[in-house]
Amino acid sequence: MEQKRRLEGGCFVIDPDGLDQVSSGDWRQAAVVDHDSGASALSQYRVRLDGIDTPVRRFPDADCVLFVLTGCGFVVIGGRRFELSPECGAFVRPGEAFRIVPLDGALELLMTVCPQSKKGECLEQMAEDFDDSYPQRVVLVDEKKRQATGDRFYQVLVDAEVGSMQITQFIGVIPRSKSPQHFHTYEEVITVLSGNGLMWAGAQSAPIRAGSMIFLPRKQAHCLECQNEEGMHLIGHFYPAGSPAVRY
Repeated sequence: MEQKRRLEGGCFVIDPDGLDQVSSGDWRQAAVVDHDSGASALSQYRVRLDGIDTPVRRFPDADCVLFVLTGCGFVVIGGRRFELSPECGAFVRPGEAFRIVPLDGALELLMTVCPQSKKGECLEQMAEDFDDSYPQRVVLVDEKKRQATGDRFYQVLVDAEVGSMQITQFIGVIPRSKSPQHFHTYEEVITVLSGNGLMWAGAQSAPIRAGSMIFLPRKQAHCLECQNEEGMHLIGHFYPAGSPAVRY
């Protein structure tokens, strides 16, 4: 598959191998979407942590949503420690200091920031600035919390319930099928966790597989086609926050 395939309306599919990485100690970061790639509000980064030499960071005016792709570890937010495991979502409120540390090997995750920010601030030490108004910050996948939309399912992980006012994070399940084309009034970034198929934008399509990342501008007509019997799992982030079930 090509590393990056552009479709109509600013939509694109990118392979992880096509991302340019920037390193800082044991923290490696690559931009998935940002202003330079056409996003108006979202910025998302694919992050790999290979050791404990990781910085303390803070986004003063932006929501920061995490999703663990592989590995285990913990995130310290304003002095509070939360365990991280594969396919969990986590949230850091604007202005809170945080540090992510892997355990027993590498930790790979998605970091979505809105409004857009490339680096935020790096701090010399952890600040005790945890917002107690939202004590729960890590959300696990729970099939009992899945909701149906047609023949597809989703579970919201991070939203206003844990303090995220800008970004909604959801995990979805798609059976072997092709839905009618539709659009949303939000801009969205999707990462395929398992399965394969096609990403359609109007009359154009691009192959997708586990690891593929998709950017959808607002009001871009599109659909996902799953082509394998086991179905497709994906993680999505969108702005402004709302319900993944809303489509037009």
